[in-house]
Amino acid sequence: MILAKLVHTVIALMFMAMAIVQLNDPDPIFWVAVYMAVAFVPVSKLLAYRSIAIFYVAVGMCLAGLLISAPGFIDYLSSQDFTAINGGMSEEKPYVESAREFLGMLIGAVCLMFYR
Repeated sequence: MILAKLVHTVIALMFMAMAIVQLNDPDPIFWVAVYMAVAFVPVSKLLAYRSIAIFYVAVGMCLAGLLISAPGFIDYLSSQDFTAINGGMSEEKPYVESAREFLGMLIGAVCLMFYR
């Protein structure tokens, strides 16, 4: 029981931190909202509050984020410059931001699958 609460807490804090990091993004509103929606799922589990609506909103937002960032992620994969994801964004590598967003959404979607 204590281990489960610890896991829920860590997951919630991880997604809250991901939301905070998005505050310096050029388009932060959607990304902050989606990470906070995902963070709400383990928080609701901690509080023994089951909101299926919030769960499905978070799933929908993750899917939308995956669709939004998929073209850039495909460009990233086709560039075969896999170390670029660790570097800064540049005009030569505009796909870096999309690749990061795609991977963040993928992490969110996988976490939500486990909460299902």
